[in-house]
Amino acid sequence: MRPPIDQAASTHTAEAIFGLGCFWGPDALFGGMDGVVRTCVGYAGGSTPDPTYEAIGDHIETVRVEYDPEALPYADLLDAFWASHDPTRAPFKRQYQTALFPRTDAQVEQARASVAAMAERKESALTTEVIEGASFYRAEAYHQKHKLRRHPELYEPVRAVYPSDQAFANAPAAALVNGYVGGQRAPRHLDDDLPRLPLPSEAADRLRAVVTRRFE
Repeated sequence: MRPPIDQAASTHTAEAIFGLGCFWGPDALFGGMDGVVRTCVGYAGGSTPDPTYEAIGDHIETVRVEYDPEALPYADLLDAFWASHDPTRAPFKRQYQTALFPRTDAQVEQARASVAAMAERKESALTTEVIEGASFYRAEAYHQKHKLRRHPELYEPVRAVYPSDQAFANAPAAALVNGYVGGQRAPRHLDDDLPRLPLPSEAADRLRAVVTRRFE
């Protein structure tokens, strides 16, 4: 049986893709936001065919965010993106380039407007890019929800509900718990969120302890 968070997940979603350096952190960042339905990490922005982590070529590590636009405007995702990096700092590898990958004409307009607004606020030139029309390539299974994987007492009960790699990577429950253990969602949400998650009582208590400690 699907957990409540899956049953209530919006089926009218939009997609956004962001490059924010190593994709493990951004996966948690967006997974912890209200209105995000699911996340997936991968590669985008380059010309190398079928990139992998070991052969990424000129691609960028990215996170694909599926969200409910009625609950979470693209502008709010942009705010989270800009708040999470220094757009004047050049990456030491192309792999970790910060970039916006708008998927629609409306996102293109908003992305470019946000770049212009940020440029006016900074004394140095921006290094963050806007890349239109990029293909997204899903990363290997071991990269998906990496923060959660580091907590086996939480990962294992979630994974038991989603036995395939793709189902786990796409699970709203996995995105949200990953956001919590990644330090991107505050303890005050737990009372509302825990009944929606596929966590037995012992795991729920463990999640509360982990999150509370992070925010002390």
